[in-house]
Amino acid sequence: MTRLGFSRGNRDERPIALNCGTNGSDDREGFGFNSQLMEKSNSGAPHPQRILLVDDDPAAIQLIGTILTSVADLCFATNGKDALRLAREARPDLILLDAEMPGMSGFELLAALKADFDLAEVPVIFITGHTEAGFEVSALDMGAADFIAKPFRSSLVMARVKTHLRMKRMADELRRAATTDALTGVANRRSFDESMQREWARARRTGDALSLLSIDVDHFKLYNDRYGHQNGDACLQHVAHALVSACHRPADLVARYGGEEFMMLLPETPRGGAMHVSRRVLATVQALAIVHESSPTMQCVSVSVGIACHDETSPCLADLHVQHAVVGLVSAADRALYCAKRAGRAQARLEEISAPATEGRATTPSADSPPALRSPAPRRGAFHPAAPGNPSPYFPRKAV
Repeated sequence: MTRLGFSRGNRDERPIALNCGTNGSDDREGFGFNSQLMEKSNSGAPHPQRILLVDDDPAAIQLIGTILTSVADLCFATNGKDALRLAREARPDLILLDAEMPGMSGFELLAALKADFDLAEVPVIFITGHTEAGFEVSALDMGAADFIAKPFRSSLVMARVKTHLRMKRMADELRRAATTDALTGVANRRSFDESMQREWARARRTGDALSLLSIDVDHFKLYNDRYGHQNGDACLQHVAHALVSACHRPADLVARYGGEEFMMLLPETPRGGAMHVSRRVLATVQALAIVHESSPTMQCVSVSVGIACHDETSPCLADLHVQHAVVGLVSAADRALYCAKRAGRAQARLEEISAPATEGRATTPSADSPPALRSPAPRRGAFHPAAPGNPSPYFPRKAV
């Protein structure tokens, strides 16, 4: 399993991290929402589930693999350290774990899995020769999902594995429903708040930059008033897809913050990279060519973008409580969005973050402010919103 790494100090080039030879995910939750949105648009088939087999006995791995080869995608490790590395590189849906292994034991590996935010919900089935009640109670208290006693029967292994995979898929669907915006398919406000706190804690620990874009659809109320709420919903769906397509790295997160406002969280991204992404956001939404004849800004749907960034040139917020630091970053993005709107909309503005005690003062662009990043001029031949005889703003009326 190979991961191609890139230096992330300068994001202007926006290299794309690749996972070769796997169907795994990045180690951040944000990738789940963006990748799920793209997968749903490409195929309705469920993603194949993945089982990680961990046993220091190759014969046991071969036997279990033969039993489960038609159930899910399989990978294996013969020690705890390799198992933990594989699980972090490509999160499995189920782990079958031998309790007694040299080096890192099964119990130590289970404790490490449960301590990892991204792996804590993965069910673990112990495969063991121990039958005493105390052993099982200890493992269950640590978070094990089930036991399979050695020597095992293939029918029992198959039945228990299928049961836990089915329960895992149901739990994933419930979790996805609770953290996904029903209209647009991107992350919802709850998921954004959790991801924001998690990424700030990660950035403070590693010293990496963290950027946030606050994105608002310009004059959306006028759009709804003219074309109706159904077309307004379709417009938001298209904008959400455009924002996801503007993200080129797995850790980036697009979330619907409320109404027509979206947030784009960009880990390991300094201000130069954030401004580069904002240009792509403006251009990508503009390329949708959704006509908005009631917009005072331009005759098609556009967005305004507020940029906030914490990097080596920002005021030090490392000593602040995580909640206060998050508030400072979100407030700076909100102030920047306000500046972009006051400056004429369809552009991006950058605002410096500050401690929460100084928040609440909206600033206007000054001579020292970064130049506005503006949307390109409207294209000819844009699609026209719904009108009598033309029911959709996204498909031109057929010739008759």
